[in-house]
Amino acid sequence: MIGPLHHVGLSTPDIERATQFYTSMFGFQVLNSGGWGAGNAVRDRQLHATGSIAKSAMLGRDGMRLELREYAHPAGRPQAVDAPVVDHGINHFCFAVDDVQAEYARLLAAGVTFECEPLEVSPGVVLTYGRDPDGNVFELLSGL
Repeated sequence: MIGPLHHVGLSTPDIERATQFYTSMFGFQVLNSGGWGAGNAVRDRQLHATGSIAKSAMLGRDGMRLELREYAHPAGRPQAVDAPVVDHGINHFCFAVDDVQAEYARLLAAGVTFECEPLEVSPGVVLTYGRDPDGNVFELLSGL
């Protein structure tokens, strides 16, 4: 039987910046950090790569986990920081919040960019999409 979603993983070119963003803006805490150097045959097989090198951090908050990885080798291809949310693949992850407007204002004041202002998409259901420093889209949602 498949259990609940364990974590969401994000590849980043700057793990320190990504960690700072998610800890300061969303209240995550670093649960553990580490990585591996070249010559790790298990990780190479996992990633379908040769000589993989990476730093990693698992962040946690309220039962959620967010895994961040910075690959030194092989270098990942950057995604466009303004990639349309309608592109195929994982296009966003969502945080349930009590007050979308308040969180939007707080994050906007901190310099976070958003796709739109908070919108009421159905009676009592309000959401907005924002972007982390790498262009990954997150959703703030209330009312469900």
